[in-house]
Amino acid sequence: MKVMKNDFISQQAARDAAGPKPAKKLYSMAALMRGKDFTGKFDTSAASYDFTFAPTIARLNDGKLELTGNLNVVSGRGTKREAKGVQATLLSTQGGLGGIPAAIRTRRRNNDKSLPLTEATDVAGFVGVLYFRLSPINARMLGLTIDLSSVQLNARLFADNDVERQLQVAYADVVAAAYGDKPDTREAMKSIATLNQNFSRG
Repeated sequence: MKVMKNDFISQQAARDAAGPKPAKKLYSMAALMRGKDFTGKFDTSAASYDFTFAPTIARLNDGKLELTGNLNVVSGRGTKREAKGVQATLLSTQGGLGGIPAAIRTRRRNNDKSLPLTEATDVAGFVGVLYFRLSPINARMLGLTIDLSSVQLNARLFADNDVERQLQVAYADVVAAAYGDKPDTREAMKSIATLNQNFSRG
């Protein structure tokens, strides 16, 4: 088979071309609720980091749940840095799997309709994952060079103690009240008060 000169040059250029550049932007971080905080790990082209997002206050902002808190990042060498006042706005949720939390089972028996609706579980549904959009973060404050201007926090709720179970029910009730077809601000604020009570405890 005869190889044209231009084809040979293009093939040679492809072989000599540099590989893909390491990602310079962090798009998402996966976390698990531990107590009242969300903890997880993310990787950059240089290293892996552990992080904790610790909410200090919850509120409704334009009808959406917004958490404000501090983001702590720990490098592999154990260096800890913190960005304060990070805002996390709830964009969407995913239904939970497994046993229905006791508080939600009770309301189910009482025919309470203020429960988050999901395709899988209908009125017995509860929140299993929260998808937040974080406010832009100054990466230098955390000792990073990666772009943190638009990060999504994927927070899984897998309650393992009384505090986590209470928070999971509160998050589910906020979603039911604020994100339903007929938003109920008054009901949402009751659950936000529960969130803030838990956040204020040591």
